[in-house]
Amino acid sequence: MASDIVFVIALMGVVSAVWGALAIPRLRRRLPKIYLIARSWWFMLAALFGCYAIAKIADRHAELLTSRYPYQWLLIGFFVLIGLRGGYEIKRIWCLPSRARLIHKLQSRGLQPSVTPTSSADHTASPTTPNYTRPTGLDGLLSTAFVALIVSLIALQQLTWQREQYGVLLFVLFASQFNDIAQYLCGRLLGHRLFSRGLAPRISPNKSIEGAVFGSMCAALLASLLGVWLTGFEWWLCLLAAYGLAVSGIAGDLLESAFKRQHGIKDTGTMLAGHGGVLDRIDSLLIGVPIFTVLYWLLG
Repeated sequence: MASDIVFVIALMGVVSAVWGALAIPRLRRRLPKIYLIARSWWFMLAALFGCYAIAKIADRHAELLTSRYPYQWLLIGFFVLIGLRGGYEIKRIWCLPSRARLIHKLQSRGLQPSVTPTSSADHTASPTTPNYTRPTGLDGLLSTAFVALIVSLIALQQLTWQREQYGVLLFVLFASQFNDIAQYLCGRLLGHRLFSRGLAPRISPNKSIEGAVFGSMCAALLASLLGVWLTGFEWWLCLLAAYGLAVSGIAGDLLESAFKRQHGIKDTGTMLAGHGGVLDRIDSLLIGVPIFTVLYWLLG
């Protein structure tokens, strides 16, 4: 069995075991948010890996390499759906009435403070005011990064399929996404024990320097080990790529946090329990994946 399929099955098994353990009533009462995060992770990975497994079904009678996998469109469609949903979340935040409804929804679920003094995002549009906010430079930067991400995911999938290096796509996604988990765990264990100041207190007060430093290191080490197995690259190249994805993941997270703080919202949606919206989940991919895709295209 191919290494990428083994990885998919093993990761789904681990996430299923974690979700099952957290579903025990005593643990679920003690760690309700972690339970919701694990549940959302399971559904997200099931959707991604389901599309990936079907996309890997080959047509043995095809002569051209580009036509060997007739179901590639399913994985591309998955990335397009992410793009459409993320675009909707951005548009909803720009639209004053929609943003007001989102804030009310977040407040009803205890995910948004009742008062956001640093923003006028809770103001609804009146007949004398425009329905949409005027986009700022930060809005343009986030939107550009998001569009570049969706294009890069599709391009990376096509490149890895053409070069028959299927595990590269999984390596990039795992290295970027696991960094979030590693930062969270290291932040909970070591946060503010070495540095009293946070990583970016004005943008994301809950992020600690310890979580960023040790989380990115742990994520890079684990991802590089898996990268050697999944990609066949040299170990030092996997480590360099994994650490670059981890650090850029922090930058992407802060970019999205600044965007949300500018508009006075805590989450871009409620679609993914424990995470928020699609943008909240893929923010760690915003910068690293486009850069990796360009380098992989030029140097691969």
